[in-house]
Amino acid sequence: MTHRFDNNKIYRAALYCRLSKDDDDRTGDSSSIQTQKSLLEDYCRGHGFLIHGFYVDDGYSGLNYDRPDFQRMLTDIDNGIVNMVITKDLSRLGRDYIQTGYYTEIYFTRKRIRYIAVNDGYDSIREDNDIAPFRHILNDMYAKDLSRKVKSAKRQRALNGFFISSQAPYGYEPNTENRHQLVVDEEAAEVVKHIFSLSLSGLSAKEIAKMLTQENVLTPGAYKYRQGDTRFSRYVERSETKWCYETVQAILKDRVYAGDMENHKAEVANYKTKERIAVPKDEHIVVENTHEAIVSREDWEKVQQLVHARHRKPYHSFENIFRGILYCSDCGCKLTMGTKTKGGKHYHHYRCNNHYLNPDKCPR
Repeated sequence: MTHRFDNNKIYRAALYCRLSKDDDDRTGDSSSIQTQKSLLEDYCRGHGFLIHGFYVDDGYSGLNYDRPDFQRMLTDIDNGIVNMVITKDLSRLGRDYIQTGYYTEIYFTRKRIRYIAVNDGYDSIREDNDIAPFRHILNDMYAKDLSRKVKSAKRQRALNGFFISSQAPYGYEPNTENRHQLVVDEEAAEVVKHIFSLSLSGLSAKEIAKMLTQENVLTPGAYKYRQGDTRFSRYVERSETKWCYETVQAILKDRVYAGDMENHKAEVANYKTKERIAVPKDEHIVVENTHEAIVSREDWEKVQQLVHARHRKPYHSFENIFRGILYCSDCGCKLTMGTKTKGGKHYHHYRCNNHYLNPDKCPR
């Protein structure tokens, strides 16, 4: 599809640069952000195009079109601020051939935007752009192949017993000399030991959570934020010492505290959507004795027996289709499905878990 432009038109160019975390040559010069900027700036000067500004997304996948500066550029296009977009090549715009094709063939056309991909020799004002759709497909195939390689590499690291998650479990921290190995965080480990000790004494997860709250123990999220991890800033907006029984349950069931590494708990189902799905427990990759245990294996096994004994079988055999969809109109917390028994029959209903645990904070 060809754009019809006035050759004497004054162009205000948006120079778009992108670099993915997974780009093979990220540490080199061929695709670095600075190199892209220099290339595009020189191109504009050589062709007499006015530069409105740079739009840079560093560390964003070409399959993700919600990139901050990409969206900012689209806003400026919608507002008529720029009428030209220039990138180093077509893959910098994106790697999904359907989405990228939409922008180059439909969106830019409707908005009267002239688009140039310098190294691919693509200029939407010209008639000889038939090769562009094939380049989009090749860029998409590259992304798919890269995703396959990354997944394979992660699986091999998991089989080797490496720590490969983005954050360490509560009670541990990455070894400063080897980030794939866990070392004990002594302060948090004491809380973990306390939790297991309370469980062995016969307390349930709900009772342990109540006790930790009464003792004003920082929750794992609040603790990590206090240690400087800003990803957990949302936890300081709530009560820093308000424990929930789900957190306690997760700690009690996690075999990392017995010294084992358990990986492949979830995987990306599709390289385009990046949606993570849970992997069945029997498919998890477990390597024993990879790091120092916080609790003995004997105690961990005893706790698993206690947790399993306390677990009550559900009264329903159907799928809870409203899971994660219904929220309390008063406090905004998720509604969970409960069961009441009357006359030997089970009646299912939805309740606010916040009201169930904290009736003084949520009236329903």
